[in-house]
Amino acid sequence: MGWTLSQRALADHYEQLAREHVAPRSEWHYEREQLDRRAWRALADDGLWRIPVPEELGGHGLTWWDFCAALEGIARGGKDLGFCLSLIAHAGFLRSLVNFGGEYHHTVALPRMMSGSVGSTALTEMRGGSDVGRVSATAYPTEHGYKLVGSKAHITNAPVADMFWVLGRIDKLPAKRDISVFVVERGPAMRTGDHEHMFGNRTSPTGPISFFGLPITAGQVLGKPGDGLRLTYNTITLDRLLYGVVGAAYLEGLLQDAMDFSETREAFGHPIADYQYVQRRITNVKLAIESTRWVSYAALASLLEEQDEAVLLSSTAKLIGSEGMAAAALDVMQIFGHAGYELSRHSRNVQDALGTLIAGGTSDIQRKNIFTQLVKLQKAKNIPVATKTAA
Repeated sequence: MGWTLSQRALADHYEQLAREHVAPRSEWHYEREQLDRRAWRALADDGLWRIPVPEELGGHGLTWWDFCAALEGIARGGKDLGFCLSLIAHAGFLRSLVNFGGEYHHTVALPRMMSGSVGSTALTEMRGGSDVGRVSATAYPTEHGYKLVGSKAHITNAPVADMFWVLGRIDKLPAKRDISVFVVERGPAMRTGDHEHMFGNRTSPTGPISFFGLPITAGQVLGKPGDGLRLTYNTITLDRLLYGVVGAAYLEGLLQDAMDFSETREAFGHPIADYQYVQRRITNVKLAIESTRWVSYAALASLLEEQDEAVLLSSTAKLIGSEGMAAAALDVMQIFGHAGYELSRHSRNVQDALGTLIAGGTSDIQRKNIFTQLVKLQKAKNIPVATKTAA
């Protein structure tokens, strides 16, 4: 699909906002390894987080397609991949509240998430990594609800977040039916550690969380107790395809830089754009943009239509998007030659792009997910045939 006129207007509007609020301070925050809370607040005040939320819940009643158009604008105008990764972490949390939330989530958490609070989706733990089924953070039943004990590691936005989407277990529920999601606010019975010193994406602070008997009411459990894995997969399916949406838009800026430079930079009496090796690198970037964009759109359509291929396509978008970004950033850096290797926006682009190979599930995990989904879909296709033959 292509954007409608209203969606193009949204993209243009948020591109301009990002040029005004994100891009000017990006380097300053990058050096200090901070999230730009002023820019975050400006986007929230403009209504970014209300775009895909139904009107009856305080939103603008638009769609996730509209939100993606706005997100593309921010990626193009802000030129800050780390900031966009923090937006992605918040977006999955937001959608989960809308789709699975109860009274607490819709009247307390969601209004805060739309109004400028920073959300953090806390899945991984030190011993489990991407294997979310091995979580050990546990909510122990009390007279008034639960007390959450445990820790999380490498969590995007954790050092600065106000609201947390936490995957854990409920004690005394049967094994494999105890994994649940809790929505909690920053409080005295929890601690977030210092931000980790990252190779790239330093405007997206990441760090650990520890819970020391954090009180949780029964109403803060998202969805049903024991339904945590289903909610997790639904949430990260959106997160992963948004990496592709952001990646394609972000690469458009790199492509323009490469085109402009190659037409003015001369070697051996000719603009370097005349040479096939430069043309090959530039076309590599364009191919990465288009392949990433369209598989991401397909994944979003599949998710919103609740199709069986949604998880597979989402992992495909994440894989193609992150690997395409990393390769394209290297191509652009090499087009700029020595200047590209200096500490500059070109080398920073490489550092940031390489981070997407890890964040949101590594490329190896995405390949594992794709293969698992292929097997699952193949078995589903064979079921009717087997049933008919047996009959």
